Amino acid sequence: MPEFGRRQYRETRAETSDMMKWVISSAVAVLIAGLFFSYRLLIHPGNPDPLLNKRGSFAEMVQRNAFSAHQLLEHPSISTAVVSIRFGNKVYRVPRNYLVDLDRSAVAPNPRTTTFEIHVLLPGLTPRNANNADRFIEHPYRDGFHDQVSATIRGGQEELDFSERKGQWERRCEQKSQGEFREVESGYKLCQADSDLFMRGTTEGPLIFACNKISDKNPYCTLAEHTGAEYGVLNLEFSRKYVYQADEIRKRFRALLDSFAEN
Repeated sequence: MPEFGRRQYRETRAETSDMMKWVISSAVAVLIAGLFFSYRLLIHPGNPDPLLNKRGSFAEMVQRNAFSAHQLLEHPSISTAVVSIRFGNKVYRVPRNYLVDLDRSAVAPNPRTTTFEIHVLLPGLTPRNANNADRFIEHPYRDGFHDQVSATIRGGQEELDFSERKGQWERRCEQKSQGEFREVESGYKLCQADSDLFMRGTTEGPLIFACNKISDKNPYCTLAEHTGAEYGVLNLEFSRKYVYQADEIRKRFRALLDSFAEN
């Protein structure tokens, strides 16, 4: 084969190889995205609180290494080794048997975008150990929360304005139902809108949260709270059977989270 023909043949092969690499990498990216969104749609259904649906984009999650294998554990370990996490203006030292997921950059962690997740059991907010490991639920949105509390300490959001949030709940009640909150148990007020909306005045500020309808297969409640780090949102999720203990759950979990903070 003449030299010109050989050179043209090599160039064509190189172009074909580059094209195949691009096709394969694109297919892998699409597959990962598909698996992620399938998980979000099938395993983790829409949250009853729209505020808490705010997530980083797929590209941002990949950039922060959210899909690293060690970050997608379904349960806390039973190890008590401590993990240091910078979040907002705090550094939390969280024992591994509380921690499920840690979503932060492996290169330069940013305390304003870091998100981490803690699972504990009610009533004592007990972490996972050899005696209770089988009580932790792998897929609570599918199988029910039972006694488990899933807490997400989420960066990327400013702290809540409870006055604004109370107004949002009242507007949502007016638009999605008869427009009235009625007194129920333990000083709680309930509006049966698209989700069941709860409010209660407390000495620590208003308690405002939403629950799936009690007729749902595995109803659970979602409560947004201050983190104590002057940034982000603490999101607590637990079985609806604990609905009238919501105020106590948020107080006790905030105390637990504060106990992890370095002085």
